[in-house]
Amino acid sequence: MILVLGGTTEAFQKAEELQREGQGFIITSATEYGYEMFRRRFGSRVVNIRFTEESLREFVKEHNIRKIIDCTHPYATVITELASRVSEELHIEYESAIRLIENPPIGDYDRLVRVSAIHDAVRWILRQDIKRPLFTTGSKELSFVRNLRDREVFVRVLPSEESLRRCREAGLKGQNIIAMHGPFSTELNLALIRQFRVDCLVTKNSGKEGGLFEKIEAAREAGIWCILVDSPLKEEREEV
Repeated sequence: MILVLGGTTEAFQKAEELQREGQGFIITSATEYGYEMFRRRFGSRVVNIRFTEESLREFVKEHNIRKIIDCTHPYATVITELASRVSEELHIEYESAIRLIENPPIGDYDRLVRVSAIHDAVRWILRQDIKRPLFTTGSKELSFVRNLRDREVFVRVLPSEESLRRCREAGLKGQNIIAMHGPFSTELNLALIRQFRVDCLVTKNSGKEGGLFEKIEAAREAGIWCILVDSPLKEEREEV
């Protein structure tokens, strides 16, 4: 039995591959939204769980896991370290299938700013004449919203009850919440920028699979600022 960790695109592809091979596997998702999506394709093989070291150890023993394939988000370093440690301790195989982060095609785009954290992006926005920023960095970290009360802040998040609840708790107006599931083309990103008159797009450096290149190109075509967060908070899995 193989354990596939993560509710990412890579996890879906790996599960499809194992299913074609007739290999027994269990795939996990740390979010309810990911669980529902994966369950529609893989049925009872999907488990909604957020592991601790102890619970992962017990799960591996209980389900007779002989290999862990790590398909978690590139920045979910806690679960990756945990899975590697448990695999070594229990003498089972550990395989990393984590997405490689590529350098974005910046070219001559002089309105792209790189920062190391979401709150650095907020500080940059506060220093500039940015009025209508769009954050596509997920719903897990929205505490910055209170620091941008004098701006018209938009967020794009996954269309789950949990995401919407977090947005409401952060004080976001309903009309400023864009709840959609990707992937997003350059054209769709550009349409949203124009529809909401966005003057700055904030994104994580999540690589090609995370739709990064399409967001940068849309910002370039719209002639607006784009802030690239190179190192988001650990355990941030959501990319929209």
